Amino acid sequence: MKEDLLKQLLESVLGRSKSARGGDEAVFNCPSCNHHKKKLTFNLLSQKFQCWVCGYKGHRAYQLLKKAKAPGSIYSTLKEIDSQYNFKQQIVKKQESTFNLPEGVQPLISSSAILSRHALHYLDQRGISQQDIVKYNIHYSEQGDLKNMVIIPSYDANGMINYYVGRSFDKNAYIKHKLAPTTKDIIGFEMYINWDLPLILCEGAFDAMTIKRNAIPLFGKKISSSLMKKIIESNVKKIYLALDDDALKDALKHAETFIGYGKRVYFIEMQGKDPSELGFEEFTKLLHKATELTTSSLMKKRMALL
Repeated sequence: MKEDLLKQLLESVLGRSKSARGGDEAVFNCPSCNHHKKKLTFNLLSQKFQCWVCGYKGHRAYQLLKKAKAPGSIYSTLKEIDSQYNFKQQIVKKQESTFNLPEGVQPLISSSAILSRHALHYLDQRGISQQDIVKYNIHYSEQGDLKNMVIIPSYDANGMINYYVGRSFDKNAYIKHKLAPTTKDIIGFEMYINWDLPLILCEGAFDAMTIKRNAIPLFGKKISSSLMKKIIESNVKKIYLALDDDALKDALKHAETFIGYGKRVYFIEMQGKDPSELGFEEFTKLLHKATELTTSSLMKKRMALL
């Protein structure tokens, strides 16, 4: 059974588990708090999990395996197992509304349709690997407003969908991209962010996936109030700006605030290109050349953009 395969995979990383709820749940040692007793329950049907000691929780096995620092080969196996599942789309409850992916959207990892091969080819050309497809749970659509598009969902800290972006893999498409019809006052890719490490702020989902580090897509050119608040309150000490001139104008306004809260802010000279256009290697070279912004250099940078 697929549940047994998933359990075996998790045990290969987290160690032996105990069964609960008639075998539908497995109980592990928590990789977040490392409590000496098995206190993290994982539902083998829904993939929801929670540690009853530290409160660490989520909705996907990938999130748990990442926390446990599983080796790369584990994710390829997870992809094969996930392709056998038919998980319902996660729903975000925000205020009194709900948000989920549109009907007809399908995960790429579980599709064998001809159209999905075109989507995979498009992603490959953009430097997105099979492991990236699994990590970011990339979807595609054969119908509706998102027809012939790959859909990249964003998840909040609890593994719930808070946004998505669609990109057409049809070269002749009139509409090349679509954004989720909901608020942008979210933290993009929050589920994957380590708030104890340096952050890289970029514009789009493909930029963040190309960077392959602790990168947050703004899904536009402005830093949301939710992201601003989270950064200020977090343990993040270094913030890197990988933005074009239009987005940089707004970001530099916030950079002064970050500096005022004791954060160190670095400017990456993007040479007129986005990270996704540069590719991982070229972007990494520019990242290593990033310059720290001081109050004085920040003022000069803002004046130059006027």
